[in-house]
Amino acid sequence: MGEGDLFGEPARLTPEQQALFWKLAELEEDGSRRFDFALISKGKGSGKSPELAWVGNIDIASDCCVFKEWAPNGNPRGQARRNASVIVMAASEDQANLIFAEMRASFEVDGAPMRGQALAMSKVIEMTKRKSSAKRIAATPAQADGSKGSTLLVDEVHEMVTEEHERALTVAEAGTGKRTDSLTVWASTAGNDLSTLFGRKVAAGLRGAFGRNELFLYLHADDRIANDPDPDDATVAEGIKQANPLAARGVVSVRKLVGKFRGMPLFRAKRYYWNLWVPTDQSWLPAGAWDACKGELIVDLDLPTWVGADMALKRDSAAVVKIQRRLDGKLQAMSKIWYPDGGLIDQTECDDYLRLIASTHSDLQWIAADEAWWPTLKDLEAEGLPIFRMPQQGRNMVIAYTLTYRAIVDQIIVQDGAPDFADQISSAVPNSTDRGWTLRKGRHKRRIDSAPALAGGMFATTLAPPVKEKPLQKPWVV
Repeated sequence: MGEGDLFGEPARLTPEQQALFWKLAELEEDGSRRFDFALISKGKGSGKSPELAWVGNIDIASDCCVFKEWAPNGNPRGQARRNASVIVMAASEDQANLIFAEMRASFEVDGAPMRGQALAMSKVIEMTKRKSSAKRIAATPAQADGSKGSTLLVDEVHEMVTEEHERALTVAEAGTGKRTDSLTVWASTAGNDLSTLFGRKVAAGLRGAFGRNELFLYLHADDRIANDPDPDDATVAEGIKQANPLAARGVVSVRKLVGKFRGMPLFRAKRYYWNLWVPTDQSWLPAGAWDACKGELIVDLDLPTWVGADMALKRDSAAVVKIQRRLDGKLQAMSKIWYPDGGLIDQTECDDYLRLIASTHSDLQWIAADEAWWPTLKDLEAEGLPIFRMPQQGRNMVIAYTLTYRAIVDQIIVQDGAPDFADQISSAVPNSTDRGWTLRKGRHKRRIDSAPALAGGMFATTLAPPVKEKPLQKPWVV
């Protein structure tokens, strides 16, 4: 096994995995491979990437990968494939490397039966005693052009949504089609748009429109579970087991997966762990969750205070969200929003508001903002304001949105019901990426600046207090 708790351990296939590999090896009467395409869709954590890696290793390293002849007893005899070539592709380098790292482990881990039989590099595996290799490539037409893979392995196909991705897949599959007994395997959790290439293929499988030479394996929570608006932990666990054979077998911890399910918006949890196709252009919060946080704010300038700020110089609004930790442990949040005046936001007015907070709150911790969108951060920092740089596209924002979601759902946040604050929070919709989920504008393009500002402030509450190296400069009038 490659990365994870079972690193270095021999792979032990579950009955479901054994059945899958036997199915992929099914032969026609003339000895040719029956299936030239397989779509495998299961819940997150169900072992899809290792399974793809094992398919690839069989192609480049097995002595009985392809049909040779029928034995007198009627059983097939196999032989090694001549010049096997495995192509590994995914929407991102990180995702493709999950498969490739698992493949390399079979040749690198101490005690592995195939240790030393290949030169395993970061992007290429070359067998030492046979002309066989595997390589991972970017999902671009240029990288796919000229490839003639005997096996094409594509992971998390739901992320391949652009026209370039579709052309890359088409080119790579055309190359695979030039090889005898070739195999293409797509593996992925469910997506959110059935109009994509992967979505269209899943829809065909659900309609029963796959051909005799195409294998369709789609495991998901049943309709009773999928339609439960407020599932309890037992229901969540049942849905996870239906979508994930490893969870059903106890190979992975159902308890941990339930915890992960609870730690994200329901739409995303259903897609990841119940393997359901759920559109994302919907509220990122359960109905009524923000309203349930409404309460009376406590005016106290001595409370520990954090700030999240989101700036747009034109068109959008700008927002500064102030978060204070109360004595009861709650986090009270309040937002100040600026709208374009004549098409522009007054940067000076926004900066002066941050200065006002810094001069009037005795325990100001951090001001979190993205320097790319708030160009005066360096000036404010030079004046002594505690600035934490929080890129909108960074990993920290993925963490920040999860923290914010849990704080709202668990009613840790208290807000005063300000309608403009509520409107911006409710107008945000979730955006899934291979790194996690963030927020974006919905199809109506309503302003959402308070949402990333709130998330930035929430992330700032997890940071150690800033070291105050110099007293706050006050070249302004408050």
